[in-house]
Amino acid sequence: MLYALSKSEMERLRQVDFPLFEYLGAEMLSALFRTDPDVVQTILPKPLVAADEPLGWAFVARYPETNFGLSYSEGALFVRAVYKGEPGWYCLALPVDNDMAMVAGRETVGFPKKMAERITLERTDNHVMGSVIRRGVELVRIEAELTGPVSASSLDAIGPEVDDLEGHPCRKLVAFSFKSSFSPSGGFEYLPKLVRNVLLMRPRDEIRSGTGKLEMVSSPTDPLGDIPVWDLLDVSYGTFDNDQLPGRDVARVKNPLSFFRYAAFKQDWVGWALHEDELPMLPERSERSRRQIAIRQY
Repeated sequence: MLYALSKSEMERLRQVDFPLFEYLGAEMLSALFRTDPDVVQTILPKPLVAADEPLGWAFVARYPETNFGLSYSEGALFVRAVYKGEPGWYCLALPVDNDMAMVAGRETVGFPKKMAERITLERTDNHVMGSVIRRGVELVRIEAELTGPVSASSLDAIGPEVDDLEGHPCRKLVAFSFKSSFSPSGGFEYLPKLVRNVLLMRPRDEIRSGTGKLEMVSSPTDPLGDIPVWDLLDVSYGTFDNDQLPGRDVARVKNPLSFFRYAAFKQDWVGWALHEDELPMLPERSERSRRQIAIRQY
């Protein structure tokens, strides 16, 4: 039974080999854009630093088949970041439409996954549209009119070309996330960790590019619109076989108190509290002390 695994169940799990997560036939509509360097500088937690070119990357993807029993869709927003000289992408948003995918991404490597109401990815001939709706707000909308192959420079901006585990050419995407857990008594359960994630993206066929648009808006709980789109550099669409390698802890946050301002966006209640007109305010210090003593009696 799942609430208390038997010895045979534990042994069966030990035989399962999950060196990586596979996403087969993944459809991805993405938009590469230039954004405000001051905004990027403001939102990057240490030890990440801003890249020379302030780039953002948004996508809507559909994963029809995986090696872990799920099919789902997700959207994403990243900004370019660097850790110890290695360029990668810092993840700001990753809405999904499957609760198992959300829990796995948040609990394992700290991706800021949240449940979306609806994620759409549609293609009609050369027109492709992707949309993410959460809590009644369309947070992301990407549209593309495909006209030809994507440029090598656009692919290089996403990640360098390498060979995958089977020796096939692919793109190596490095994504940074912070894993943390809030304590019920305040603060963090442990020092937040910077996690380095690697995704190997092997195209099944030609990646196509064209003209298009990217629209992002903010809601009280999802501030995607705070990342301005200064120049839309490329919109592209392709089908991939993706391998997500195990994430690796590469650093710990030295000052967890100052880190809270960068972790708060993962919690919807923070956005609600900042936008709500009437909130229960803290009582006077003497009343707070009396109440804390009373609470401890329970």
